[in-house]
Amino acid sequence: MGDFTQHTDITAPKGSAEVLAKVKARYGFIPNLGATIAESPVALDALLNLIAAFESTSLTPQEQQLVLLTASVSNDCNYCRTVHVGLGRQAGIDAATINATLDAGPLESRKLNALRDLTAALVEQRGRVDEEKIHAFLSAGYTKAQVFEVVMGVAQKTFTNYCNHLAGVEPNVEFVAMAKAK
Repeated sequence: MGDFTQHTDITAPKGSAEVLAKVKARYGFIPNLGATIAESPVALDALLNLIAAFESTSLTPQEQQLVLLTASVSNDCNYCRTVHVGLGRQAGIDAATINATLDAGPLESRKLNALRDLTAALVEQRGRVDEEKIHAFLSAGYTKAQVFEVVMGVAQKTFTNYCNHLAGVEPNVEFVAMAKAK
């Protein structure tokens, strides 16, 4: 792994400092992975735009976090898994759903199970998901448009998971505390 710098809104390259200031205003701190991706202002800006676009999908905040957590588990990204356990809890995902997602066990909700299964299949099969998974997703109450919205979430997590795999960033103490909150 390379030696990557975790920038602040003061030390970041031109173009990233402004973006990191927005990130800090949103979270109250700068996530370590964002501080690392700030090495490239274009990459950081693209990530924030993708996050904003995914947040504007028709998926509920809980469903969005389930997609992001599932992709992070499937990609074996400890940083993002920790982040989305914490953000998932904040979004209202119950402990049983989070634990089942972390353990790849069945979820109590048929609808959320279909969402989680489609997300995992998209990651693990690199987008070549069989019709049965898509049919299960649609028959659980989701729409064809939401298939593509799930792909957006997977794209967001693929980007951040891979950046973390390259840089080996540790989760912020703030995210660890959120993930451990009861």
